[in-house]
Amino acid sequence: MIPATTSEELIDVAEALSERGAEGFLLSGGVDGTGRVPVHDLLPAIREIKSTTDLMINAHIGLTPKREIVDLVNAGVDSFSVDAYGSDETVHDVLGIDARAGDYIDVMRNLHQAGARTVAPHICVGIHEGKLKGEFRAIESLKALAPKELVLISLIPTAGTTYERVSAPCKEMMLSTIQRARDELPGTKLLLGCMRSKKDRSWECDLVVSGLDGIVLPSVGTVERLKREGYSIKKRSVCCSLP
Repeated sequence: MIPATTSEELIDVAEALSERGAEGFLLSGGVDGTGRVPVHDLLPAIREIKSTTDLMINAHIGLTPKREIVDLVNAGVDSFSVDAYGSDETVHDVLGIDARAGDYIDVMRNLHQAGARTVAPHICVGIHEGKLKGEFRAIESLKALAPKELVLISLIPTAGTTYERVSAPCKEMMLSTIQRARDELPGTKLLLGCMRSKKDRSWECDLVVSGLDGIVLPSVGTVERLKREGYSIKKRSVCCSLP
């Protein structure tokens, strides 16, 4: 990602993106000790970017307090990406945050109450030691919110981290999660996000058959096979969380 830790830097980045013809960008970063992504600190830049450019902004905000959520919505942020968890243990042991899985659902409720145009929950399959733990409960917790879309990502074993030797989620784990999401959220668009393991792309088509509506950065082989099998392919050059 492009670093921009001050409003001045973010405005410079946004102006450069606008000049290149970009449609929008993701505003994200690391979380603090409370699980909050300090996006609100860049509020002056967000306001200026929305008033002077046509760029859309997707903000990944973490456990942002309600009062800051209202400010971000009023500043014109187009879409909000919020992680969804189904296990308090995952939040404590994996994220290292003194919070509950329900706190992330509360963020989504606060966004809806503040009038956010698009709220895109994200579920990371296998985030807890590469195993299914709270994914199905996370899906259940989203039913009352009836999200327009749900982005499914997966654990990426990364060198230098605790889970560097953990296996990425297998086909069966991804299929079962998508199938559960399709059953529980029939009116929700299901998308496979960019942050996922891409070591084995051979079963991407099987995910579509199971109910997936879209894939970020699908393999060439996946696109070709879907066309052969009669699927109509629509290409969008924009973040999947943006409307």
